[in-house]
Amino acid sequence: LQKYRENGWRSLELDDFKAVAFLPFGLGSTVCNAILIASIVRSEHLRTRHEIQVICALSFADFVEALATLIAGLYRSAVILANSIDILFTPLQCMSLPHSWAWRWSDFATSFMLLALTLDRFISVLFPLRYIAWGPTYPRIVIGLPYILSLLFSLFAWYHPITMKGTMSMLCTNVYLSPLFYAISKYMTSCATVLSVVLYVPVVILIRNQLKLVSDKLYTTQLDCQRRAQLKMTVTVAISSFLTLFLDAIPRAIGIYGTAKMMHETKEQCESAMSILFHLTKVNSMVNLFLYYHRNKAIRESIQCLFRMRRSSTASTPFPQT
Repeated sequence: LQKYRENGWRSLELDDFKAVAFLPFGLGSTVCNAILIASIVRSEHLRTRHEIQVICALSFADFVEALATLIAGLYRSAVILANSIDILFTPLQCMSLPHSWAWRWSDFATSFMLLALTLDRFISVLFPLRYIAWGPTYPRIVIGLPYILSLLFSLFAWYHPITMKGTMSMLCTNVYLSPLFYAISKYMTSCATVLSVVLYVPVVILIRNQLKLVSDKLYTTQLDCQRRAQLKMTVTVAISSFLTLFLDAIPRAIGIYGTAKMMHETKEQCESAMSILFHLTKVNSMVNLFLYYHRNKAIRESIQCLFRMRRSSTASTPFPQT
């Protein structure tokens, strides 16, 4: 903290950049996820489809993580502007901050929901007729299970702050967590993300066969249109998962390895500059909005109606729009 005592908040060096970097990424991701969620919720045609419900649940987890990042950015910026770096708090006080416990849940939820979305697409391609006929119990299980597991895993984060002694800077975001828990949680979520991408290899093979069967038919039925819509959505999610590999899984793994190594070598109290890599996950959620907008007609029309403040025209559409 000596640098802050000597130079104040006006010195826009590395520590200052780390503090304010939360703001643009958090704000952009919060807005993009809010738009996607609102466009789905306001459209009856969208919110009744299983795959869209799972996508909305994933977007909500991204929204919580983005909002926590934005709050953390505002909090850290206020601390720097108020020149309150020297004020120290207990680990439990740091963990009790809204963005701290929100991060713990959303960190697991985003990765688990991405894996759930991949499994959802796998099931929709493997059992297309059953998938279309399943009732509301299916999305409750697919969404509820990752959410509950994320909550249970996030509760383990409270043990270390409760038992840890001493004080720390207000700007620290992970020192009050158990190093073992922090590493395991990051690697676990990274592995879940990678697994969601790997599982798409057999899905892509199944998609090619399904598309060939549908395209070879001379007369298409409503069921064929529904299957075609499911297949196109699966391709869209596959593109999203591929981008997630480079904007989430790999940066997350490199970030936790670099953060742990640099903090061990330099004996820093707070996180290293490598933690900035975690912000790339926010870029991933922002890209998803534009991807769904470009490739899904129903979502595109709902977003357009959202900004025009009028009712979506897809509510009464008998066939799924792709």
